[in-house]
Order: sequence, then structure tokens, then C-alpha cells
Amino acid sequence: MASLQTIRDAIRTTLNGISDLHVYDTVPEASNLPAAVVMPDTANFNVAMGRGMDTWEFDIAVLVSWGESGVAQDRLDAYVTGAGARSIRQAIFSNRNLGLADTDAHISRMSDYGGQFDMAGIDNIGARLRLVVHTKGTE
Repeated sequence: MASLQTIRDAIRTTLNGISDLHVYDTVPEASNLPAAVVMPDTANFNVAMGRGMDTWEFDIAVLVSWGESGVAQDRLDAYVTGAGARSIRQAIFSNRNLGLADTDAHISRMSDYGGQFDMAGIDNIGARLRLVVHTKGTE
């Protein structure tokens, strides 16, 4: 059984293995780029009877500096693609339990590709990845 804070910490630890990616398990006021920001979205506590399983869904906002648009999109592509050294999906797939007991995680989809974000006065381009985490029900 893993608490929300424990899951967020585990996601950060799992993604910290990606070279040059700054991972935030809480929403920062400002971030270093490229960045992945872990944001809880929904929780389902009725997955199994008797508190058997919880399902958490997270948005991972992936942000890169806008700079030159073609270069920025190439950098973003490396983080949101399905495989490769900088792939967030690959990092989760390679460590589906996030280093936790009774936990299984996967990236289910990407959305909002090309969304423009302003953080601390810096233009960014990004996308959202949906991370689904199943864990034994909390007490």
C-alpha cells in the first residue's frame, strides 16, 4: 500500500534516471528546463472490494524551452515517445512498480502536444502524459 506522497516520490525517483530532465513531484513556482511536473488528477478507491486496490491517475506535464520551434519539438518528442534513452514512457515501463511493493504503473496516453506554457516569464512548449498507477488499497 502506497500513499499519494510515496507514489509521487517514487515517480520522481524513477524519472530522475533520464539524463538532463528535471523532475518535480509537486508543482513548482519556477522550474529548470527540460522538466517533468507530476500532478495528481484523479483517484479511484472502488477498484476492488475490501480496500483491495486504489487507482491513481497523474498528469505529467513535460516542458522544454521554446527557443527555436523545430529544435524544441525534437527535444519534446524524445521525452514523449514510446521508447528511447529520454522516453518517460520507457522509464516507467522499465520500472513498472516504481520501486514500491504491490504497485503497477504505465503511461496510457499523451495529450496537449505543442501546448505553450509560460513559467516565470519563459516561453515553453510541452505535452501531457497520463500515468496510471494501481496500488494496494490504503488503510
